[in-house]
Amino acid sequence: MTPRIVIAGHDPQQRQWLRHHLQSLWPDADPAAVEPAQLAHQLNSTAPRRHDAILLCVRCDAGEGDEGLEDLRLLRHHRHHLPIIVIATQGNELTAIRAIRLGAAAYLPRDLLDAQRLAAAVRKALHASRRRRQRGSRQRRRPSGPGRAAATRAGPSNAPTLPGFTLLRELGNSARASVWLARSVALERAVALKISTPTATPSSDPGHVEGQQFAREYAAIAALRTPAVVDIFDYGLHDGREYLAMEYFPCGDLKQRLLHPIRSEEALAFARRIAAALCVTHAAGIVHRDLKPPNIMLRPDGSVALIDFGIAKQLDSNTNSTAIGVLRGSPYYMSPEQVQGLVLDGRSDIYSLGVILFEMLTGHKPFHGLTAMELMQKHVSGERPALPDALTQFEPLLAQLMARERDARCVDAPTALAALEAAHAA
Repeated sequence: MTPRIVIAGHDPQQRQWLRHHLQSLWPDADPAAVEPAQLAHQLNSTAPRRHDAILLCVRCDAGEGDEGLEDLRLLRHHRHHLPIIVIATQGNELTAIRAIRLGAAAYLPRDLLDAQRLAAAVRKALHASRRRRQRGSRQRRRPSGPGRAAATRAGPSNAPTLPGFTLLRELGNSARASVWLARSVALERAVALKISTPTATPSSDPGHVEGQQFAREYAAIAALRTPAVVDIFDYGLHDGREYLAMEYFPCGDLKQRLLHPIRSEEALAFARRIAAALCVTHAAGIVHRDLKPPNIMLRPDGSVALIDFGIAKQLDSNTNSTAIGVLRGSPYYMSPEQVQGLVLDGRSDIYSLGVILFEMLTGHKPFHGLTAMELMQKHVSGERPALPDALTQFEPLLAQLMARERDARCVDAPTALAALEAAHAA
């Protein structure tokens, strides 16, 4: 179904640009484009509900105030309670947190916006809005009480309570943890708050210590004060649940960027930045072991940062931390030696980098399978698909990064970076 979206903003050219994006996503869409004050008047009128969501264009001030968000304040208090997606120019993580606190359903930097990201934000906001209306309808049929009202004011109903942090919205979750956009009281800034999920049964991972799932991740990153790795601000344990307060990345991750095509020059640029980050982590004696697009975060200046060192391993460790039947990492990006449960070194991360580069160049992963085991076996014995004819110049580079035998692979991260630099210069 085509969503009914209204575009509000003071810049007619930007409103038209957004209108074009919406019509490329939903050809039947005919979004209105109006001034914010005009929209506020329409929404406060007695007219029936005419829209499903609002795209609000703002120009933010990166200072300490909320300049640029006046229109968000103007539109958030109306009787229709439409989700508002903020498209921000000249904003930063502080304006992102302010916009969310003021009621925005999503915050998207204007410079990084494309049709795919816009579509994802609209669909997510509409889904959340429908769920809120359904919950509200059920709650109106129930007796209300002071406890329910207090919980509503405190934050999202499914948000855990953590002293020193205000949880605003969930960014993602897995069986192991949930990640929240939060406000740190001590730091007075936005953070990504990773909170462990309580487990009813003990872990089968021999490297796991009950109640300390994130301890190894914190230890791996805490000593690395480098832009190549996510910055961790705090680590602790509350009510039996661990938490990590980390740098928040409003630009998202490489997986989101891969939702639309990447030019070969841009793919090489990303790969060079990832290789440079591996140079830093490997020099510190750490192999990541789970290098994949969701663990590569993007900053507004184009730099990248590696995250999720929960299964990272010291390069000088002679122990194999993978038990029989327990493989850690993503099957799509595992090196052959990781699939086989061998002791790993930095060349395993280099193989994963090659898989990521293949995906960036072609738009799809090199190996697929009906089961995880079938997929992993292809890393060990399958033949990597050839690149399309227009990309054959990158075949020698991928051969160095993704060689099945690690002795035929780039010997270390600096060698991989040099190969990427040479391919860029060619």
